[in-house]
Amino acid sequence: MMKDLGENLRLIRLQKKLTLQELSRLSKVSKSQLSQIERNVSVPTVAKLQKIAEALDIKFSNLFPENGDSSSDAYPVNNKENSHRISVVRKGQRKKMVMPWGALYEMLCPDLQHKIEFIYLRYPVGTTAECPYTHDGEECGVVLEGTFKGTFGAMEVILEPGDSIYYDSTIPHCWETIGDTEVRAIWAITPPSF
Repeated sequence: MMKDLGENLRLIRLQKKLTLQELSRLSKVSKSQLSQIERNVSVPTVAKLQKIAEALDIKFSNLFPENGDSSSDAYPVNNKENSHRISVVRKGQRKKMVMPWGALYEMLCPDLQHKIEFIYLRYPVGTTAECPYTHDGEECGVVLEGTFKGTFGAMEVILEPGDSIYYDSTIPHCWETIGDTEVRAIWAITPPSF
């Protein structure tokens, strides 16, 4: 939940004994924007969060608090040794990220501390991701609504609702919405790339 992100950012900043002004200077994110993020008035883009994480000298995923009772529930199991390996993320408690190009990513996994990143994507009509993008790992996704065009070098792939794709993430790739319907999709990335 973004509320958790704002509170966590403030705690990390205070632990590092930084004022908003100092973090602004280090991150190149305005003091007012940082204050709004900490107070959960503004939803930051991934690009801004990456700048903030670099300025704080922490991993991007550390900006998101570990999920405890506030953002996920341990699935009730009788075997206590497995209870730490099972988490439920409730629909209204997903961590959300607004991408610089306007897409909304909602985390379906509890955090980015595990071996896979599992996300619900929403690309509004006319949205194109920052291109091309590469990273270590693999991706697999399924389109639920809309038409999604993927570009992999000179190759283009059109995905309709129900279509799925797998690809090596080291291949330069770019996604865009085509048509007049918002794209909604489920994506898995391993290892987590944020």
